[in-house]
Amino acid sequence: MRGDEVLDGHVKRLFDWFVETEPFFATHMGLHAYDDKVPDARREKLLDDLEVAKRFRKDIAAVDPNALSPEKRVDRSLVLHTIDLHVFEEERLRFWEQIPQGASSMGSGLFTLFMRDFAPLPTRMDSIAARLEKYPTMLEQHKTRTTRPVKRWCEIALESAQRFPGFLAIIGHTAADVLEDGAKERFQEAIAKTLDATKAYAAWIQDDRLPKAEERLGIGEAAFRELLERRELPLSLEEIYDLGWQYLRESKEQLAAIAQQIKPDATVDEVKDLVKGDHPEQFAEALAFTRKEMMAAREFIREKKLATLPPSDDLKVIETPTYARHVIPFAAYSSPGKFEDVQQGIYMVTPVEGKPEMLREFNYPGIRNTAVHEAYPGHHLQLVCANGHPSLARAMTWAVETIEGWAHYCEDMMREQGFSADPKTHFVQILDQAWRACRIIIDVDLHRGTMTFDEAVEFLVKEAGMERPGALAEVKRYTYNPAYQLSYLIGKHLIKQLRDDVRGTLGRRYTDQWFHDAILYAGSLPAKYLREEVLLKAAAVAG
Repeated sequence: MRGDEVLDGHVKRLFDWFVETEPFFATHMGLHAYDDKVPDARREKLLDDLEVAKRFRKDIAAVDPNALSPEKRVDRSLVLHTIDLHVFEEERLRFWEQIPQGASSMGSGLFTLFMRDFAPLPTRMDSIAARLEKYPTMLEQHKTRTTRPVKRWCEIALESAQRFPGFLAIIGHTAADVLEDGAKERFQEAIAKTLDATKAYAAWIQDDRLPKAEERLGIGEAAFRELLERRELPLSLEEIYDLGWQYLRESKEQLAAIAQQIKPDATVDEVKDLVKGDHPEQFAEALAFTRKEMMAAREFIREKKLATLPPSDDLKVIETPTYARHVIPFAAYSSPGKFEDVQQGIYMVTPVEGKPEMLREFNYPGIRNTAVHEAYPGHHLQLVCANGHPSLARAMTWAVETIEGWAHYCEDMMREQGFSADPKTHFVQILDQAWRACRIIIDVDLHRGTMTFDEAVEFLVKEAGMERPGALAEVKRYTYNPAYQLSYLIGKHLIKQLRDDVRGTLGRRYTDQWFHDAILYAGSLPAKYLREEVLLKAAAVAG
């Protein structure tokens, strides 16, 4: 259809402009012509780019949806949704004015080059050296953005800058082993200048931004409500908040029942101590057990035909880079680029760093449950499958309620299917559900100003049974990621509702594999559009 071609042209121009403007995104997508570049971080450039994005939106909105095929109508809606959300976040929330993001941004820009095996290591090191040489200028540009600093967020940024040299040291040691003399000298000079620039940037945060910073935690209730509307979540703030308390109450009841299966007459706290006490003695053992369990989960999916596995993918487990450990207390995942030949994901696990009590969070049942969430059939499987969709519009869409909701849904689904359905793993899974319920409550209350930072930490320790160092790191992240934390449990809730509706439509034709594939291979669509697409497919199958 002619309309399809017009829309595709607009989307392609938008995509090409964005990868050129954001070279770190380009590298993440697997477009390596941009690996030696860094973004222009000047305040003026950011504001100019917002106006460009608005012009793209105007062009795409002008395409008549009635002139499009059904799939392209979805693409049109997705691009408009993505641009509108981006403009709202940059113009209304303006975190870039409040958080010095230079060190964390550069850490992300180096991470993909260093960790992904898309090219020989010396080639990747050459790109890293090129980015390091541009880094001092990028840091100076970032300073022009932070005009309304917020104290808590500046403290987080300062910690990122102070930890960044640890990551650089690892990269530098690796470069010394693989580079020839000339390249090695260039690399060491680039690292030395980067370290000086990072030290000066940290001093600027400490001496200039922090003394002028505002004491504030969240974004305020009005902005939070508008963010939920822009996300097009099908639930109001009140409905989301009530679901958080409902799931917390139900989780507590379930924990009490499961505790009796594990140790009759014991309290939930006593059983929690028992379960958390069953952990590796050393962090290296936790990493090894993580690798073992994620591959066991993959084989279980294949044997039970729970989803169609992609023809080739790879997943490696590493320690979380130093610059991110203060906001990733347990584990996280970095997806492969859409255009990478090898779909290699990276599963990060955060070392205990002199806090031996944190090994309790790496208990064997907990590692098993986290492997399901982060690897198979959670984040890694979903994001690799999403990469297979040919739509560039979907490549630019990243709906957290679907990504995190799917991974959280998988924890329930895998236990229901019989993967490690022992009481201890079930206990940890429900304890994690209570944690996600706490996230909803804290997310809402922090950002509407009815809960303090310390109260949020205490709430996680008391209600979710979390170790205090982990709770501190968690709440730090919550303060500058509004409406992200609530997406885990709300996303799972919406996916379970969708599964019930699809079962009703398909009847005896329903299979878990069909339902899971419909989600996995659709892309990371917002819940609203994912629901519409899956139900349309189900109706077509049902006839």
